[in-house]
Amino acid sequence: MKKVKEVIEERPISTYKGSEKTLELVKEAIKEHPQLGPKYLVDFDPYYSAMTYNSWKRQGYVPAKGSIGIKSVTFIESLDEQTGKKSMIPRTVILFHRSQVQALSPFKQKQTA
Repeated sequence: MKKVKEVIEERPISTYKGSEKTLELVKEAIKEHPQLGPKYLVDFDPYYSAMTYNSWKRQGYVPAKGSIGIKSVTFIESLDEQTGKKSMIPRTVILFHRSQVQALSPFKQKQTA
């Protein structure tokens, strides 16, 4: 049997960078989501609870069939090479809650590696 510390260290970690605005937008989207709702906010942790399809896949999980993603916006820093100005470009991302994913079979994990 694994120790609690081992289980915590093995949890998939998202690419969330700590933006309070993003956190509030995702929480609002979860609250209004047709498959999730407010009960999923009780133990919501942005570092472990919601990730993109590719992030889940890298961790050995995929969204279950019929799962509806959570639409969110993230901002990417861009540098204009002509002017040297930095700007933030909005990018829409689709997240899946941990309750919407299932583990890949070991056979499928070897194929995607």
